Amino acid sequence: MSTISADTTARLRSQVSVPKLLECGEVAHWWCTHISECMPTAMVPSAQPAAILEAAPIAGVMDIAAETEFGTLALRDFLTHPQSGARAIVVIKDGKVAAESYPDLRPEQAHLWASCAKPMAGLMIEHLIEAGQIDETKGIGTYIPALRDTDWQDVTVHDAMDMTPGMDCEENEETRANPSSNAIRAFLAEFGVPHNGKTETLLEVLQSSKRVGTPGEKFEYGSPCTQVLVYLAEAVSGLPWPELFRQNVWTHVAAKGPVQLHLSPDGVALAHGVVSSRLLDMARFGMLYTPSWPKVAAKQVISDATLARIRGGVRDKAFFMNGYDGPVFVDRFGDDTMLGNARQWDCIWPDGDMYKGGFMDQGLYVSPSRNLVIAYFSTTPNMQMTRYLRPIATSDLLA
Repeated sequence: MSTISADTTARLRSQVSVPKLLECGEVAHWWCTHISECMPTAMVPSAQPAAILEAAPIAGVMDIAAETEFGTLALRDFLTHPQSGARAIVVIKDGKVAAESYPDLRPEQAHLWASCAKPMAGLMIEHLIEAGQIDETKGIGTYIPALRDTDWQDVTVHDAMDMTPGMDCEENEETRANPSSNAIRAFLAEFGVPHNGKTETLLEVLQSSKRVGTPGEKFEYGSPCTQVLVYLAEAVSGLPWPELFRQNVWTHVAAKGPVQLHLSPDGVALAHGVVSSRLLDMARFGMLYTPSWPKVAAKQVISDATLARIRGGVRDKAFFMNGYDGPVFVDRFGDDTMLGNARQWDCIWPDGDMYKGGFMDQGLYVSPSRNLVIAYFSTTPNMQMTRYLRPIATSDLLA
């Protein structure tokens, strides 16, 4: 990754906008590693000495091949392909680094997680459920005064966790192309950009959301639904979301750097995806869901019960495939063996493996039973790195 001049930096910063980021081009590539220069940011440090992850290379991981839009390529060749958009990947097996590559990133650089951050938001709700402060069978309006007397009132916490609210906040080709959709209005609000001449807050966009279907009927992927969980956690705990996450998770993680929680203009943590950290720190977050958690945390922050709710929380395949995104994930993996989604995770397989993906192809894959984590960063609309996840996880090399 070459050094960028002051003039180029100024040009790229001046062009940052929602449309430019959606292009996944030069501006997005720069922004992914410089978000704290563009948005208010809560820096959340750990209170633990950084855990050094032992290197234990497994020969052959980089030779694992997958069918991509560029042909059948070994992982090492995909990572250096000029059109792959790959920036970094790490494979951690039994708490040790089995493979690692940084073709377009420095290891110490913070990079956008995108929607790989959504399990963060889900985890805060899991903590509050286990503390007896949230009953997930109750409606959102029970806990968030600002969403009472709106169509969110009777959407259950469980349905919000599973992204099946029946609300007009779904992200799909149609809503992403419509500048007046609630999904796009939410993104504009997060960046302080006016919509039809008015600068809205994220909460105002959510308050205006309308019921368009039956909650619990189908998988309806949408970042605004995750942001409802942020407001829910704050309403119940009485704490700003970054402080809640610090107390419950990050202060216990032996991270190399802070997790950067980027904020809306009015200070709301955009935990649906505008989050940054070093790649190995995102991998450390993934390790919290595996038996190797003691190698990266001073205490267990993800209970066995939480993990069981995620891995056992899939509704059914019809629910997953009835929505827009179920078929998208099947195509993305070139695999239809996943059971479905659950509790802010995109895909759960019969073997209990879990995947969360993000805009411009960020990825976090966790296999608790294999004690395996794969994390990677990209800047591309192609979402092709995903093709390597199941081949890596199911390889005899990592058994």
